[in-house]
Amino acid sequence: MMKPTALTGLAIAGTLMLASCGSNPFSDDGQDAPDPGTASEAEVPSFAEIQDQMWEAMLAAETVTIDGQVEAGEADLDELFDEIDEDTVGDITITGALDGTDSEMSYAAGEGNTFTQRMVDGVEYFRGEDFGALLYSELDEDVAAAVEPGFIDELVADQWVEFSADGSASIFSAEDFLTIWQRELREADLDDVAGARETRDGQEVYVYAEEDGEAEYVVAADGQPHLLQLRDEDSSYTFADWNSTETPDEPENVITLDDIFDAIAEQQGWPTDQETGDGPDDEVDDAEDVEDVEQG
Repeated sequence: MMKPTALTGLAIAGTLMLASCGSNPFSDDGQDAPDPGTASEAEVPSFAEIQDQMWEAMLAAETVTIDGQVEAGEADLDELFDEIDEDTVGDITITGALDGTDSEMSYAAGEGNTFTQRMVDGVEYFRGEDFGALLYSELDEDVAAAVEPGFIDELVADQWVEFSADGSASIFSAEDFLTIWQRELREADLDDVAGARETRDGQEVYVYAEEDGEAEYVVAADGQPHLLQLRDEDSSYTFADWNSTETPDEPENVITLDDIFDAIAEQQGWPTDQETGDGPDDEVDDAEDVEDVEQG
């Protein structure tokens, strides 16, 4: 089965414990839901029969939390961080509003290889503690030779770096993730995937497992069906807190890219008036290419 390609390519490794949701966040709302039946496998709807209603219910949700693990090379993160190998596995979390309007995405793989993006009211932010090394790696060679990494680290410490305030910012959202999987699973032949009703962590679920054991889809059996876990040969995702995940707050300490570049120029004694058209300040402007990184 093909895998979704979030962040240029998410390859989630390992199997996560099924998250217990407590009460069902999806009520039937008078809709015709599949009869949960008994433990008999024959009474479990096929995945092909259930998935249209499943995607409709999930894509109508307001918030969710998605957790997993990602190989740096598959997400092209080894190109962002010099000290990380392509096969290094890190944790990834997408949380907040399903459409990404008020949400957060974070990644961590070992010490120093982390980043957190946050979107609030159309403005995108990057956590400062993670930003210094990334920005430094994107500076022009001459500028990087003149600027001490510690200066940038100190400048952005305890800050959130603002990327966009014009509503054009983008962050990989839970909706993007679900849409990718919706397309992939609809293209796959799932008619023969066996289903069984089970109780996991105190919750009634449908479990659809392929014969070779390489893929398994765990769907809530009560109310409108929705995914709780999705696993294939080398990928695993969990979905929790449907419609109860909190959205992130607007950061209190914010610094813009212009603020950073002006501070670098001032520290080096370079002119900050870009109309001069020459000098290292033009090279500093090239560092704005780091914006492309967070959208890549």
